Amino acid sequence: DLLNPSDFVVLVVPIDKAAPKGRLILPQQQTIRDILEANAIAIVVKENELKNTLENLGKKPKLVITDSQVFSKVSTDPKDILLTSFSILFARYKGDLKETVKGVKTLEDLKDNDTILISEGCTHHRQCDDIGTVKIPKWITKYTNKKINFEFSTGREFPYDLSKYKMIVHCGGCTLNEREMKYRTKCAQDQKVPFTNYGILIAYTQ
Repeated sequence: DLLNPSDFVVLVVPIDKAAPKGRLILPQQQTIRDILEANAIAIVVKENELKNTLENLGKKPKLVITDSQVFSKVSTDPKDILLTSFSILFARYKGDLKETVKGVKTLEDLKDNDTILISEGCTHHRQCDDIGTVKIPKWITKYTNKKINFEFSTGREFPYDLSKYKMIVHCGGCTLNEREMKYRTKCAQDQKVPFTNYGILIAYTQ
């Protein structure tokens, strides 16, 4: 419902060592399909081609959607174009966007030795610079300047008792259905544990 027919949408898709060979990842595929369903136009570029593409497009895009990991680089381009990420779109599509935005502000209140759960819906093969187990802990530690403990869950594993966690950082949930994502969000709400997701946390910290 964010698009009208004939709107241009630019998708920023880095091709790095974490990108799967020969294909796009599921959130990118699903977003392109949704753009086509809206009778809008999807233009897919790598992050270093965005500036040139915007200058030569001939029409201002309705929206730029970026991979969260290049948010800081992409956000330096024109400020009059709406910007979001695949993961933030999924927070709205499958979860509770208001709660995930509220949850990320918990970063300001963290103390040494607090524990954060980082949860992923899929069980992909981890790279040496994995976003969930390496990059996000590093960004949280740098942003808070605190000694934080991190625990991880993947796939269908999601702890029933969340009481020991100060916050939960979840992936976009592209492999989980809406019911499962809403269940996880509700579990956190019921136990009064702040809940956010990768894209919102990355945008907030960068």
